[in-house]
Formats: sequence, C-alpha cells, structure tokens
Amino acid sequence: MYDLDLSLNRVYWKYLQTGTFMRPEHGYWGDEYIPTLGSTITCPQYTRSHKTIKEDLIFLSTKFAEKYADYKFTLALSGGIDGEVTAEAFYQLGIPFDVISLRLFGGANDFDIVYAAKYCKERNISHRIIKLTKERIIEEIFPKAHKLGQFTHSMSQICLTRLFDFVDEDTILVFSGHNPDVHPTFGWGWWEDSPNLVKYAINTNKKFFTFTSLEPIFLHYSRNWDGKQPGEKNNDFLYESFPELPTRIKRTGWEKIPDVQGMLVEEYSKYNNYRWQSFITWDYLIFNLIKTNPRGLIDILGMEKWKILIENYMKRLQDG
Repeated sequence: MYDLDLSLNRVYWKYLQTGTFMRPEHGYWGDEYIPTLGSTITCPQYTRSHKTIKEDLIFLSTKFAEKYADYKFTLALSGGIDGEVTAEAFYQLGIPFDVISLRLFGGANDFDIVYAAKYCKERNISHRIIKLTKERIIEEIFPKAHKLGQFTHSMSQICLTRLFDFVDEDTILVFSGHNPDVHPTFGWGWWEDSPNLVKYAINTNKKFFTFTSLEPIFLHYSRNWDGKQPGEKNNDFLYESFPELPTRIKRTGWEKIPDVQGMLVEEYSKYNNYRWQSFITWDYLIFNLIKTNPRGLIDILGMEKWKILIENYMKRLQDG
C-alpha cells in the first residue's frame, strides 16, 4: 500500500508565467507545434500501482470514502466503461452514491447513456438525467467555461460543466475523464481541456474529484494504450477486473452529431482566442527526448522550433 494525494480539486500542474493553475490571459507561451512550452506537471513521476486496476480502485475508493465520510457522493456516468468501473468499486464496497448523466439535444447520446440508466436500475441507484440544449450551451455555458475553466475547444468537457450546477455544498462530484493522453512527439501527459474541469470546480467553489488522474489509475491506462482503438486504449483490462459489467464500444456521446459539434466549436471560438490546447507533461520526459533523440525532434519540429524548445527548457533548468 502507499499514500496518495486524495485532495479535492487536486491541482497537479502549473503555468510557468503565472506559477499557478491558471493560464495567463495574455502573452501565453503556448505553441501549436510545441504545446508543452507554457506548462509543467508539478507532481513526481508516476511509478506505483498494484497488479490490477480493481485492486487500486478498491484501495483508493476505500481511502476516499474514509477521508470524506461527512460528504455525499455523486458520480457522473456517460454510459462508458471508465466511469462505470469506479461506480462498481463504490457499489461493491457499499459506499452510498447517486448518479448523474448529461442528455444532449433531446436524446442525441441516448445510445450511450442507456448503459448508465441500465446500470443504475439493476442496482437500485438514484439516477438523474440532465437535459442540455444548444441554446443553453451557447448562452450560458460558453461564457462561464471560457472565464472560469479556460477551455479551448473540447465540447464534451465544456458541456460537462453543466453537471456542477446540480451538486450541493455537501456533495462531491466524481468524474472519470482524466485518462492519460499521448502526444505523438512528447509522450504521456494530459491535453489541457481535461484538467480544465479542475479549474472550473475551483473557480465555482464546487467539490470535484477524479480517480483517473491519480498515479496508479493513470499507469493502468497508460499500459493499455492502443492508438488504433476507440478511446485510444484496449479496454480488456477493465472487463477482466470487472467481468460483471457489459462490454461496449468506447463512445464520446457526440458521434451522431458531428455537424452540431462543429458548429458549437466554431461558436465557442468567439470567446476563446487560444484555440489549440497545451499538452501538460513532466519536464523529465522532454529532457529525456532532448538528450536521447535530438535529431528526431529537429526532423519533426524544424530547426526554428527546436531552438525555441531548447531555450524554454534550459530556462527551466536555470530556474530550478
């Protein structure tokens, strides 16, 4: 067993120009081709996990429930397997919780949330479904998402902020959407719009938690990464640990409405003047790349961007 930071609204990154979890509003160092320039991860390198994800989820869920015994728990389920394994860990441990799901545009994602509805019905778990319209997204959600969460363009993450409106002060909202991302050049980390949910929670005084950003869960996901599969992972490790859960294809809930998604991204660009995301990763990964594969980086980035990268990371060394 090991100790982990189970803080609510856990911040594990910072922006170099502000020294905080909030990106500077003007003059940000972000770069479309070197998306790591302006940020860094502040927690140590991830190395520890148990053999199976079930062992870690059971361990972490137990510690979480003990630490926050005075709170209620609401789990956000979209119908995907990622959230459902967390719910099942809670359920098997007897930890009380209810479930909340987002319903898009009169049922555009019903094919997905039907799994959440079925899961809750079979286990007699209270399940709220929150309806969301395009008009509400544009008129209410976009301004808040831009100001309070600094989202760049991810509609799935932006729209999930609506769920925070339905949790009380004594309730912790639990997500399972901080799965590790892989940048084709720089490796493991997170695209910024996932941890931007933490920014939003902090700036709206809500209590938020995700298991998938924690060290052991991140490692299980990274070991099963598969860029050829939906969601860029092989889900066998989840179904092997929780065989009682039905298999399904990885979805986002937006598959049947690409035109609507594109329209909303374009509409959101009126608020957002920084349209590409930062890629938040550990400095040691970039230093390793610079040391072991400089020619490869130059071939990918070009000499001008290579010089920018070197200058940026040498400054990090000087600043400690």
